Amino acid sequence: MTVDPSVIAPVLSQPSLPLPVSKKAKASIHLSPEDLRVVKDRVANDDICVLGMRFTNDRAVPAERFATLRRELGDGFIGIEIDSSEGNAWGNPKNAHSVVTEHLVDEPGHPTRAALDQVLEFFRERLLPPG
Repeated sequence: MTVDPSVIAPVLSQPSLPLPVSKKAKASIHLSPEDLRVVKDRVANDDICVLGMRFTNDRAVPAERFATLRRELGDGFIGIEIDSSEGNAWGNPKNAHSVVTEHLVDEPGHPTRAALDQVLEFFRERLLPPG
């Protein structure tokens, strides 16, 4: 995620590992306790923020996983969750998974396009020199 000090703009795009085959795995963020301490320290002391994206009905990326990220990282986690429930207003398929590739709808105002724009802005803010 952001254990390595060179990582300054971490984005979790539909983080599906570990596979959510149990209650514990659904909530897991696939980090050892030591690595989680490093990430939390970087969030607290190095102005690091982790951005994550998922579709709400994506069984590979359960809501419990984002709940863990919110609980562990607090304001250091920005979660983008796009409605893919049956009959959603945007017509996102129930089985949508890939926010900025396969299931991207590249039209202004669409939530997947807004998510892509947010990722690009996140990269600009954190990776480009000021000015």
